[in-house]
Order: sequence, then structure tokens, then C-alpha cells
Amino acid sequence: MARFDVYRLKQGKTLVIDLQADILEALKTRIVAPLLPVADFGQAMSRVNPRFTIGGEAYVAAIHLMAAVSVQELATLVTDLSDQRDEIVAATDFAFQGF
Repeated sequence: MARFDVYRLKQGKTLVIDLQADILEALKTRIVAPLLPVADFGQAMSRVNPRFTIGGEAYVAAIHLMAAVSVQELATLVTDLSDQRDEIVAATDFAFQGF
């Protein structure tokens, strides 16, 4: 598992992005944020809800809904968003620090 990887959860169709530092790999949980279809999200705050295209579909990272999940819940690796690291880190920083 790697930071910024996107997984489909075992239960349902929900996609999540792994936000946890790789150095914490030994833990049995990962901190993730759901990726919600743009059409289902409503009004997004661009600084805390970055957008991504995955499999031709537009998603919003719901950073404000992040949570820890068991690594066993992360079923299928969908893609890697590490090329958009700066945008993701900026969103998590904004959620915690307000800037």
C-alpha cells in the first residue's frame, strides 16, 4: 500500500484515496478520504476538495470526511494519484491548519 493510491472498498463501490504516510505501513489501518462522483457531491471547496479524473469519471476528494479503515477493507487498487501529490497535501493541510 502506498500513499496516494486509490482503492475500491470491499463493501460497495466507494473509492478512497490513501492519505497515510508510507512509514506507518506496519499499522493495520490506513487513513483515507472518500472519492465521490462530482455529480453526487454538490458544491465543493476547491482548496479542501480537489478533483480527479479516474477511469474517465470526475471525482471529488472529500478530505473533510477522512477516516481510518482496516487495510482489509481496501480491496482493489484502482490507480495512483501520486502525480497530484501537491494538490492532495495542500487539501489535507488546509483541512487541519486552515491555510
